[in-house]
Amino acid sequence: MVGLNANDIKWITSGNLEHDPFFFSIPEKLDTFGYCIDFTGYGEGKTDKAQLCILDVANKKEDPNILIICPDGSKESWYINLLKGVGLEFKFINAAHDAVTFFSPDTANLLLLDEKVLAEGDGSAYAPIRASGLMWDLIIIDGSGAVDGMNYSLYTDNIGMKASKLLIFAPYPSEYTTAPDGIGSIVKALLSDDNMAKGVDDYKIDENVMKFTMETPFVNYPRELNTVNKVTIVRYQFPEADIPANLHIDEQAGSRYPYGGNVFEEYNLPEQSIYRKHEYTGADAETLKNKDKKLAKFLEVIDGIMNSEDKTAVVYSKSEATVDYIEKILSAVYADKTSDIIYLDKTHADTRMLKQWYEIKRSRRFKVILAGDRMTEGMGIYEPITHIINYELPDSPVEFQQRYMRRSLDTSVVEPEFIVFLDENGLFDSRVMSRALAGNLYKAFRVNVPSANVMFNVDGIEDMLADTIADIKYVSDYTGAVGSSFDIISKFRQDYNIPSSRGLTTAPKTHEYAQRKLETIAKALGVSDLIKEKDIDKAALTSKITAKITEIRSGFSFFDGNGEIKTVPYGTSKTAEFKQFAGYLDGNPFNLGLKNAREELEKAVKGKNEYAYIKDAVSQIPDTLKPAVLYNIWIYWHKTFGIGGSYAEFIKAYNEGVI
Repeated sequence: MVGLNANDIKWITSGNLEHDPFFFSIPEKLDTFGYCIDFTGYGEGKTDKAQLCILDVANKKEDPNILIICPDGSKESWYINLLKGVGLEFKFINAAHDAVTFFSPDTANLLLLDEKVLAEGDGSAYAPIRASGLMWDLIIIDGSGAVDGMNYSLYTDNIGMKASKLLIFAPYPSEYTTAPDGIGSIVKALLSDDNMAKGVDDYKIDENVMKFTMETPFVNYPRELNTVNKVTIVRYQFPEADIPANLHIDEQAGSRYPYGGNVFEEYNLPEQSIYRKHEYTGADAETLKNKDKKLAKFLEVIDGIMNSEDKTAVVYSKSEATVDYIEKILSAVYADKTSDIIYLDKTHADTRMLKQWYEIKRSRRFKVILAGDRMTEGMGIYEPITHIINYELPDSPVEFQQRYMRRSLDTSVVEPEFIVFLDENGLFDSRVMSRALAGNLYKAFRVNVPSANVMFNVDGIEDMLADTIADIKYVSDYTGAVGSSFDIISKFRQDYNIPSSRGLTTAPKTHEYAQRKLETIAKALGVSDLIKEKDIDKAALTSKITAKITEIRSGFSFFDGNGEIKTVPYGTSKTAEFKQFAGYLDGNPFNLGLKNAREELEKAVKGKNEYAYIKDAVSQIPDTLKPAVLYNIWIYWHKTFGIGGSYAEFIKAYNEGVI
């Protein structure tokens, strides 16, 4: 077939990726500087960016050596994303002492390393690989999910190998108390070109990393938040009779409702005996729904999703007991649709997803995905995520933002509806939102590096922040003047989910902690002058905070050197250089090759001999790239023309020479 050759067909691998100028700048920066540090928010789009760099290396070298290092909680998702996203299989290296790792420095090595293995030292399964002295063509480090910043020494001291190219997804919030300059130490330790590595100190990490330029090795391009209808609030209320005035405090748990919770975890209601069952009947579910007003509201929301043809929701909980509770409820209410529901933290989930992807014979799509906060971006799910539901809230603005930014592997859909439950009683989610989340304001952004946080798009957040400041000031003033009060100190710990390790058991310690928290939050919002008086002018406080929230909603924000939130407007990144670079992409090999490959594959479909031509073309491609090309041909034919069976059937036909 004329025109169908390795130079065209190999680019079909890029057909599954988001063709974004920001993303395409990263392989270019790797060629120019040898490394790239991506500060983009929670690392949104990281799997697409990684895949572009992987394909770039695989296209340039016959037997590439590529190492990806990621946190323990995201290695399965990375594996599935790579396999389903681009069609290349990376081998796991896990931390098990009896793990067997198939490795040879003389062949291509596509390896996925759990960062826990690095901490194992010389006795780990990684040790023989390190001892080989292999030079990696590309190392990718995923630190984007590190809530409290990265442990740089883990990488600088324990990897013990060099790379020709290095891509780092920086942590969010990336050490929220200091600028993230220390991340350059990883570049110095791992990049093979010492001169390029030393050059990392020549580039300043500040708000200017938001601006698109090919003159630095940094990128920072978060998604722009639409402030209209971005967060949906669902309100509920428990009858006063169900919420006793003398609230029981569970000292072992350290705090009641630490993450929103459910009413049966705290109160000895008559229905608790049903709640504790291993599985529910339809009647059980109805009884629990009538008592649990939050559950009733949740089922109203979920019903429209379960009975739709094109909706999929991710439901987040912090408590494992609550996730189990929701799963049992949904299994009872939708007994005939249990295959539409998946619990990602259960061990069978990844195998089940891969099997269904491989066979692609599912008659249904997943409608509800139950999850915790250990997932990474994409989750290996192809169903477009249309709803993100916070059944329980986290107590960290970082995790709140991470939930908002997670998407399916299908990046073509509009941003999902983000749903938050708030109770009128002020004891469940409302307490977490207005106290724990608002009280951890200083974790919402990074020092010097602009990003976004969906917490500031919650309707009424300005009133919550004003109430929080007034509340913390009261605790600080009371414990500083009056002395010890068990009730006030205990309630303060509970409301703000303060861990017992802080040792807030006495008035002086509580006063010191509360005063520091108050000053930090006030400084961030620019209202330090209003908290100096004995009595806060609440109207003036709310007005000033409202102005700051309006500013935050207009762009991307960061903490300056004084700890105040500053904002750069949306559109800052799209400089004249960005427009020039975007125009250059029209002639990029990825785009031109993809266009030519699709045209030739369409001719193959319409030709008399059907698909017989692709076998010769694929034979011209390096072995490492063949699986990715075949996989993406199948995806393209299947989605575009509705032809072909499962991927398993496609490969069988290809191997037998009948396609």
